[in-house]
Amino acid sequence: MDSSRDDSSSDERETSINTNSNQDRKYHRHSNSQIERLEAYFKECPHPDELQRQNLGEELNLSPKQIKFWFQNKRTQTKAQNERSENAALKAANMKIVRDNEVMRNALETVVCPPCGGPRLGKEERELNLQKLRLKNAALKEQHEKLKSYVNQLGGQFPSSDASLPNIHGPSSYATTSTDNRHVLYGSSSQNVLEPPSILSGPNTHENANITQVPQPPQPQRQPLQLQHFQPLSQVEKIMMSETALNAVSEVMRLIQTEEPMWTKSSIDGRPVIDPDNYEKMFTKNHFKSPNARPESSKDVVVVPMDARTLIDVFFNTEKWARVFPTIVNEAKTIHVLESMDQEGQTFLKLMYEQLHILSPLVPPREFMVLRCCQRMGENLWMIADVSYNLPNIEFEFPTPICFKRPSGVLIQALPNARSKVTWMEHVVIEEKMRMHRLYKDVVGGGFGYGARRWTVTLERMCERLSLSSISAFPNTDHGGAVKFTEGRKSVLNLGERMIKNFAWTLKMSKKLDFSQLSETNNSGVRVSVRVNKEDGQPPGLVVCACSSLSLPKPPLEVYKFLKEVEHRHQWDVLCHGNPAAEVARFFTGTDLTNCVDVLQPSGATMPSEMMIIQDGFIDALGGMVVYAPMDINTAYSALLGQVDPAGISILPSGFVISLDGRPTPNTQLEGGRDHSTTLLTVAFQILVGRGRTYAEDTNMDESTTAVNTLVSSTVQRIKAMLNCQDGQRETS
Repeated sequence: MDSSRDDSSSDERETSINTNSNQDRKYHRHSNSQIERLEAYFKECPHPDELQRQNLGEELNLSPKQIKFWFQNKRTQTKAQNERSENAALKAANMKIVRDNEVMRNALETVVCPPCGGPRLGKEERELNLQKLRLKNAALKEQHEKLKSYVNQLGGQFPSSDASLPNIHGPSSYATTSTDNRHVLYGSSSQNVLEPPSILSGPNTHENANITQVPQPPQPQRQPLQLQHFQPLSQVEKIMMSETALNAVSEVMRLIQTEEPMWTKSSIDGRPVIDPDNYEKMFTKNHFKSPNARPESSKDVVVVPMDARTLIDVFFNTEKWARVFPTIVNEAKTIHVLESMDQEGQTFLKLMYEQLHILSPLVPPREFMVLRCCQRMGENLWMIADVSYNLPNIEFEFPTPICFKRPSGVLIQALPNARSKVTWMEHVVIEEKMRMHRLYKDVVGGGFGYGARRWTVTLERMCERLSLSSISAFPNTDHGGAVKFTEGRKSVLNLGERMIKNFAWTLKMSKKLDFSQLSETNNSGVRVSVRVNKEDGQPPGLVVCACSSLSLPKPPLEVYKFLKEVEHRHQWDVLCHGNPAAEVARFFTGTDLTNCVDVLQPSGATMPSEMMIIQDGFIDALGGMVVYAPMDINTAYSALLGQVDPAGISILPSGFVISLDGRPTPNTQLEGGRDHSTTLLTVAFQILVGRGRTYAEDTNMDESTTAVNTLVSSTVQRIKAMLNCQDGQRETS
């Protein structure tokens, strides 16, 4: 195909197919309806796989080879058009630079003295001005030395009273502290993070007086974001960030309020997506362009049982943000706070980092540096907008894929009875350096991976959970059993919450290792990682984690109910040692009575086991989790009685992630045009192979990783056999 031709319509309507003769060539002219359908599909999926090409060919009465050639030609044509556009833009920019240079050259030849408008200064005048500048510089150096000496006399600490020293950086500068004469930036550690004051506090509280340091709870071991090169923001940078955030608020508001033709139905599965052509026309400043990038857009509306002001506080407190979205947000940090929120919640602006990950190690994490802005739009109405804003010298933990968040956000409307209506909109651009794994390609690419629906479903479920957790008495639906006091109930719920958060973080498996004894089982579909755990809340030592993802021809709800069954658990769970388990307590975490925290105890031949199992599980519209951890009997009873702080109990969770298959289906009665008859299941186990904060150097890693690999494989085989899914397909990473 000649990429230099400007007549694109003729290129789109012709697909060449070689016949048996090398000299003869037949041309097939597509109809207008076929071209429109192919164009719409290309906008969302430029690289369809074999199954997608086959389905599209059946729909359009074309062969898969014709579909393949059309997409190849279209990609070549699009690439050529992008190159021509970029060349034209570069040529225009070059001409502008040439004209600017000519203007500056003419100005230098006719330069005048700015203060008086006369001719430029002579040599003597310039020398006099230089001498004045040198004197001023010397005075500033002297002032700096005095200030430095004053700080040293205070032992390296600035005084607490603002009146003792002049305000050098201003109220919104990047705060610093000093420990042992080493300056540490707030935000560079999980222990020191600038946070906004709670908008629920009164105007005279200490929290509203200043932006205070909020300690973080113990988190799993992780690679910290490299923030050591961050410098205090200049005034120009602050102005640019404020303008960017306000423009994002305006754009999100317009997108939420606009319907067709800005929002159209996806040609793949019928979900609402932003039309790229109309978006470019309305918002001419495209924030990110790349020929290999693909946009993802979605929106959803939900009513949640949480007060609007409390919900706003969740968005601007990174600890609460990670707690409310434990299965999406792996990590969140505040980098800069530019504006504080007043008592009425009028405005707030900060720069933050977030790492997002879902479902399986086969799904790559996404990392963003975003400006988050809150603006009051009216009575009982707030807009929270996010937009990517990267600073230099940022080293993300996961270099792929490249993620850019176009203006996205939520519109929060306060409703009676402490409820809120949330309209959520996501709009990101993803440039993947490698193809998405085919097992999760449809889930992530179809908008249900990191899309608005994922956020609203999680928010709705977590709001119900937090509401039930705050109840001071036993609800009628709970089965207290061995738990006699409300303190024990809170302790068990907190343990379940911690397990889900820790398990979700484990799934990203950033350190994948290869071992010699596993070389013969590379096709087993088990991924293994090793870490040295030194975090509180988990047993210290060397931890080996093994994970596998597979497809099962069963609905997600059926798989979830099977994994929650107590009667058949001993047939697949090695913790039971083949003995039946009994439920000793159950606490519901939502209106759906399948979502609950269970306390299980395996039974031996003559007496109960000296171990208990804490298990937390939930199921929603997109899938669910079943996460559990063993606990010795004495620690378990202390937790059930509420005698110990649950944060101090060491747990090492394992479990399952259940997800919709994500493949499109013509059955419009299914939610979002998705097939609910197939489940994507991720199985992950963790074992402690070396105890203590200094584990033995001679630990046999090959033996340990082989053992956990065997554990995962055998458990998967048992589950498949019990579900009559022997043809379930397992995938390697």
